[in-house]
This record gives sequence, C-alpha cells and structure tokens, in this order.
Amino acid sequence: MFHTKFGHGGESRVMSLGELTLRTFLAGHDEDLGHAAVLLAGRRGARLVNAIREGVDQPGRMTRRVQRLLLELRGILFLDHAPGDDWEAEGRLATIAPDDPIVPEICLLADGLHQALLSAGLTAVADEHTI
Repeated sequence: MFHTKFGHGGESRVMSLGELTLRTFLAGHDEDLGHAAVLLAGRRGARLVNAIREGVDQPGRMTRRVQRLLLELRGILFLDHAPGDDWEAEGRLATIAPDDPIVPEICLLADGLHQALLSAGLTAVADEHTI
C-alpha cells in the first residue's frame, strides 16, 4: 500500500462559500466592473480593476491586498471619494448626467458588488449603502 502523508499546503486551503460567491460575481460582471471603474475613475480605475483581476486569478484564497482593492472598487462605485482626494482629473464623473441610462446600471452593479462583499465577510452591515 501507499503510505504517504497528505500535506495541507497553502494551495489546499478551502474557500468559504462567501468567497466563492464573490468570485462568481466578479467573473460574471468582469467587463461591466471594468467599464464602470474607468468611467468613474479613469486610468486609476483601470489599474485597480487589472490588479483585482490578477489577484483573483492567483490560486488559493484572496489575499488581504485583493480584499483592500475590492473595497476600493466599492468606494469608486458608491462615489465615496470627495473632490480633492487623491483622484485623477480624468475620471469622467462630472460628464455623466444624473438622467444618463448608465447611472441605474452602475447603481445595480455597485449594489451587487456590495452584497457579494457582504456575503464574503469583507463589508460590515454597518457599512451598507442604500441606493
């Protein structure tokens, strides 16, 4: 018989159902998240989404860095930044009219990301936004 031990290395860690739900949301809305981030934050949004994609593609559970990046993306979608923050001038938020059809789409995307982050335990209930 074979007498080898099974090693519990870093790659064998089990993901929570919440993290799987978050990964499913990210995979299903990858392109939309990318477009929204670029629309709202310009090149900074593009770099952020690319860093998230690279991090999510790594084997094993999400790192704390990726989790912070996801919370930053959530902040962009919820417009949690104030004028004068460290945001690039090329973010095109000022050019979006409130009645633009993209606004409700971004709101739904932001709410979906928030719910996925909440299910993964990355956002506290007290941080909930209402749209």
